[in-house]
Amino acid sequence: MQEVSPDETKQLEGAPRTAAFPFRTNDSRLEIAPYLLLLPAMTALGLFVFGPLVQTLWISFFEWNLVNPARRFVGLENYAAIVGDAGFLGMIAQSFAYMGLALIGNLALPVGLALLTLQLSEREAELFQSLLFVPAVVAVSVGVLVWSWFYLPAGGLFNVALEGLGLPKPAWLNDPFLALPSVSLAANWKFLGFNYLIALAGLRAIPREYLEAARVDGAAGVFLLRRIVLPLFGPSALFLLVSTLLQSLEQVFVPIEVLTVGGPAGATTNLMYAVYQEGFKFFRAGRAAAESVLLIGLFAGLIVWQFRLFERRVTYER
Repeated sequence: MQEVSPDETKQLEGAPRTAAFPFRTNDSRLEIAPYLLLLPAMTALGLFVFGPLVQTLWISFFEWNLVNPARRFVGLENYAAIVGDAGFLGMIAQSFAYMGLALIGNLALPVGLALLTLQLSEREAELFQSLLFVPAVVAVSVGVLVWSWFYLPAGGLFNVALEGLGLPKPAWLNDPFLALPSVSLAANWKFLGFNYLIALAGLRAIPREYLEAARVDGAAGVFLLRRIVLPLFGPSALFLLVSTLLQSLEQVFVPIEVLTVGGPAGATTNLMYAVYQEGFKFFRAGRAAAESVLLIGLFAGLIVWQFRLFERRVTYER
């Protein structure tokens, strides 16, 4: 066996290792293995995400009815028509109203319920989790049909209860002031349990040592919650915030279609439902595509703003 001198050993140790799948160009080496592993995911994204996005942007420059193969190029006329529409700002306001109600129902309420769950015994907490998660396994259409019975003007559960208390019976879905929160309530009920479990998992992941150390220093009650628990809950809260806002308009689509069809007088419509109406009810594909582009831009700007505003305040455990 040939012996290797100490100097040769140092040279071998300092030599760069050859990549498993190198692509050599002169003296440079590029590992292609990571790109090969990413290729299936990037292909799927290209086919089902970025491709349709580019096609939607292209369609927004045309006037097209989805039936006739002929299209007429109109440039930015679809965008000008949308922005100049008197009801556009109303749809924007209603979209933000849905987002605000979703933050209450799918962020604030789940976190509050998760905090209450931590005060229960193990057996009570398991029962509480099971009951709150039941709506998540119910089909959206079935759940909304149950809510439609709750809202019936005559014989509905809510109005029967109010009548028994001697209170007036409102027209839940026909009153422009009550229709939007009524539809949002039906949507938030469906997704409350899932967000609740995420919030509960995030709170339980907080190291007990931090809480015990804070209690030793005299922290308790609201001060402990505000200064210790909520900052450490930051990563989970940021995830819930972003996911809730991204899904808020999508989650309310079926309740709108089943309960109000956008009425009364457009009081419950929003940007996402308007895209559906323009494209598949009025067959104005160009305008529907333009509204989709505006909706994507709105969400992109909102998400970037959220991360810049909140990510610096979020503490990640190291």
